[in-house]
Amino acid sequence: MDKDEVRRRALTIRDGLAKEYRAESSRRIVERVLRSEWFQKAKAVFSYASFRSEVETDGLNREVLWQGKQLFLPKTYAGTGQMRFFPVEDLGTLRQGYQGICEPEETVAADRQVFGDDSMFAKEDVVMIMPGVAFDGNGNRMGYGGGYYDRYLARYGGRITPVLAVFEEQELPEIPVGEWDVRPERIVTQEGER
Repeated sequence: MDKDEVRRRALTIRDGLAKEYRAESSRRIVERVLRSEWFQKAKAVFSYASFRSEVETDGLNREVLWQGKQLFLPKTYAGTGQMRFFPVEDLGTLRQGYQGICEPEETVAADRQVFGDDSMFAKEDVVMIMPGVAFDGNGNRMGYGGGYYDRYLARYGGRITPVLAVFEEQELPEIPVGEWDVRPERIVTQEGER
């Protein structure tokens, strides 16, 4: 199967999970993230505003702010194929953007604050929690096909720890990958961490 067919099948599986099951599984995934040593050490968290049947991140994002960590959420620029992360201090300021996904206001981008020449952040200080359509036992991630996360991580991946938040049901025996696909360093599901 090609990537588009795998993606369609994987989304059908995820979309087919009952809403209550997704909510409970999301809560368990967020708990695992919050209890992890790597999250506790992090000073900056790049997350996402969950959309449709993705792992729900509202609770995680609120907890990041409550703990006093810096929260950054993505804004997508479809015209240029780019994604940038901006700081968020109040989740109530998010507005619908690309494909109806809630996005932050455009302020000083994270690439200047976190990855700039004068940044005081080490790699272990910065964690990225990202969504995905599917993953496999080799640690590969399949996204939505736009390559936004892959391009961002190709540029800043050496200064950030990418973590995939997915439901266990999204695992496939093998997913097709290209040379540009970036693997997450960790995968967290409701059943555990890999």
